[in-house]
Amino acid sequence: MADEELLEPVEEMGGDEEDEEEGGGSPLMRYLPMILGVLVLQIIIGYGLVSWLFSPSEETEEADKQEMVAEQSDAQAGAGAEGAVSMQLDEVIYEQLDAIVVNPAGTEGLRFLSVSVHLGLVNPEVAVAIETKRKKSRIVDALYKILSSKTIAQLDPERHEDLKKEMMVSLNSFLGKNAVINVYFQGFVLK
Repeated sequence: MADEELLEPVEEMGGDEEDEEEGGGSPLMRYLPMILGVLVLQIIIGYGLVSWLFSPSEETEEADKQEMVAEQSDAQAGAGAEGAVSMQLDEVIYEQLDAIVVNPAGTEGLRFLSVSVHLGLVNPEVAVAIETKRKKSRIVDALYKILSSKTIAQLDPERHEDLKKEMMVSLNSFLGKNAVINVYFQGFVLK
């Protein structure tokens, strides 16, 4: 009788396997393809809605372009005769200059300024000319002269725009008219 009791659960398990094969398996396995199909459909619909809601329309892009052109023409109209240049859309950034370390004027060597400068050039040909004609040393020297001639008060962040304009005028004097259209400070440490 003990052997019969042990065999009953085994027989019952075997019977369940046959039922699963005939009935299609567990409920999870029966509905898995439908669940995956609904999930994929939701992802596709979600992507379509997000793309449609957050993509800029052609009218918005055209308005943005017209606004940029208007700002450029305003900047050109307001630019003075002394080297002020409007911002160019196809500006080339020249990042090959090493950090410049100088003692500001009037500090008697007790303070120093470290500046990393990148130049916004009017076109790629100017960058090539800087490299091929070896004008990099002359650029660094011109920037060094300007920075070392400034006092601590003249290096104040409120006067950075004036400093950048002075640098552009100096660099354009030997690189060519309007070759440098912007000066960027990547680091400006005064200690």
